[in-house]
Amino acid sequence: MALPDTETILTAAGLAATAVVWAVERFLPGRKRIGYRVQMDTAIGMNPQDAHSLVQLRLLRQDQEISDATLALLRFENDGGKDIVRQDYQEPLTVEFAGRTVIGVEVPDANPTDLVGMLTRNGGGLRHDGGRLFVPKVPLNKRNHFKLLVLLSGPGDGTGAATGSGPGGGPGEVTVGGFISGGRIRRNAQRWGPRKLSLALGGTFIVLLGLLGGLLLNGRTAPMPSECAAGRLTIDGSTAFAPPMREIARQYRARCAGADITVLESGSLSGLGNLNREAKPATTEGPGFIAVSDVPAPSLYRRLEGERVGVILLSLVANEKTGIDDLTLDQVRKIYDGTYTNWKQLHGNDLPIHLVSRDAGSGTRRAFETSVLHRSEPGVVSSYDCGDKDRDERARLTRCEVNSTKGLLDAVDRVPGAIGYAEVYAAAKRPHLVSVRLEGHEPDIEWGRQRDYPFWTVEYLYAYGRPEDGSLTAKFLAFMDSDTAKNIMRMYKHVPCADRQSLPDDVCRP
Repeated sequence: MALPDTETILTAAGLAATAVVWAVERFLPGRKRIGYRVQMDTAIGMNPQDAHSLVQLRLLRQDQEISDATLALLRFENDGGKDIVRQDYQEPLTVEFAGRTVIGVEVPDANPTDLVGMLTRNGGGLRHDGGRLFVPKVPLNKRNHFKLLVLLSGPGDGTGAATGSGPGGGPGEVTVGGFISGGRIRRNAQRWGPRKLSLALGGTFIVLLGLLGGLLLNGRTAPMPSECAAGRLTIDGSTAFAPPMREIARQYRARCAGADITVLESGSLSGLGNLNREAKPATTEGPGFIAVSDVPAPSLYRRLEGERVGVILLSLVANEKTGIDDLTLDQVRKIYDGTYTNWKQLHGNDLPIHLVSRDAGSGTRRAFETSVLHRSEPGVVSSYDCGDKDRDERARLTRCEVNSTKGLLDAVDRVPGAIGYAEVYAAAKRPHLVSVRLEGHEPDIEWGRQRDYPFWTVEYLYAYGRPEDGSLTAKFLAFMDSDTAKNIMRMYKHVPCADRQSLPDDVCRP
């Protein structure tokens, strides 16, 4: 039997490669893409003639009945091949409901759940005007999604016909607009199930296997992505930065088989000390160690090499029973030097002031002393339990020290009259704590809106010397500059150094 000549083989291989490219483009996500679907669009009123014995459902707005109310449920997702950051949005997402008026909108579902806060935050979240809904520029890592439940009024027909970008059509149509650089926004009519996807791709790869024989079956395992390395890595230090760091480490482990990463939180200075005791650079053979610190490493640690990864926003937090939500810097300093001992002196409630502080190894405490107090905290610890002067009854102040962000928030939550300090994201998750404004300003991840807010610090990652190229330490430090890591930092209310254009010039400078 005659074998096909070289030209025939090359032609067949070219056709097969073209088929693969077509299949990947047709059936798999693109590089950057936001997909959306209208999962529901229906009238919620009831015709009295059809109600019979049922209770009639009526919707009232400002005591006026809305007889033509509709409810729409939209799902947006990153179904592309790359993470999407805020800077990718050249035009934000807009949803237009032709012939209808938006009454209200909620976020019933989001993955991760932090997207809910980013979509709904005061002053920068979802907003609507007439029949248009404006969606803020939220970062979306691969497979992230959120849903919007929209209440509307107007003569729409409830068909929910969705179109692409452009002007709205007739009543009942749902039009989604927007533009992302390096990608597109498209309607997902349906999900491709395993059967359809397998049939589409399976036939293509059968052709390849027939042409290339056993080259794909030589027993070799698929190589790991270039960002990956196997081995063991310990990350220790800042308790304030531990939550986003744990999530970043989890994302890395999910991408990279063989990477064993442990995140500890012994405090910034303790983490730096532990790294300094390692006394050896990371290699491809041995375990690695990275220290996370809210402050620069002390000069005596000469071999530690660090880089700035972002700005961490911090906040004074008070128990809600204090009756305080705004303080001047001068008032804060007089609270900590003992001038004020009761909140009624500051027009709050009649409760004694309890100071909950971090221990001396805390980077958050160092940031508080540097940026707010402009001096050290008082050294007297008069309380073990943060509630009574059970350690020193003669002390003017009731002051305790704890060794973690969680411990501080627990104590301030438990003790009426307590005040302390912590990173913004963790504090915001406590419903009975108040984030105290400073000089009328509050922290905001959009730096231009909070440039006068004084309480923040730079986050550093340190290694001992320069880690060996290809080591897990080196690969993970490079991963911190990925879109995935940056988006996680933003979700935890930190400002990545990648956002240099919005930060003061010297903040992330090496």
